[in-house]
Amino acid sequence: MKTLPYYLLLAAIVTSCGQAGNQTNKNTDSLKIDVTSGDACFLRTTGKDSISLQLHIQDSSVTGDLSYRYFEKDKNNGTLSGSIHNHIIRAQYTFMSEGTQSIRPVVFRLQDDKAYEAVPDSINPEGIPVFPGEEAALKFDTTPLLKIPCK
Repeated sequence: MKTLPYYLLLAAIVTSCGQAGNQTNKNTDSLKIDVTSGDACFLRTTGKDSISLQLHIQDSSVTGDLSYRYFEKDKNNGTLSGSIHNHIIRAQYTFMSEGTQSIRPVVFRLQDDKAYEAVPDSINPEGIPVFPGEEAALKFDTTPLLKIPCK
C-alpha cells in the first residue's frame, strides 16, 4: 500500500512532462515561416560582414530587398523579384555596386525560421552565377540567415 502514492506521484510527473513537451512543440510550430503570403525578414552577421533579406510573399510570387555588406568591400543594395515553389525562392537580384546597376540570379531555401542562400555550380563567361534547374541538385550555404522582426 505504501508504494501506491509513489506510483501516483511518478505518473503525475510523467504526465506533466509529456504535457510540457507538447506545449513546447505548439509554440515552436507557430514560429514557422508561412511561405504562402506575408512578409519575412532575415539577417546573417559574421564579424563585420552582413547579409539582410526582406521578403514579401504573395502566393507563388516573391519580391523584396537584399543587401550584402562586406567589410572593406563595396556594398550591394538592391531588390529581388521571382517565385517560390517548395520553399525554394528563385529570383533576379537587381542591385547597385560601384555605381553600376547589375542583375544576377539568386536562390534561397526557406526552412524553419531560416533562409539558406544557394551556392552556384559555376559562373558563366559574363560573370553570372549558374544554378542547377533541379531542386535536388541545389547546394546551399551551411550558415543561414536568421529570421528577425521586419522594420
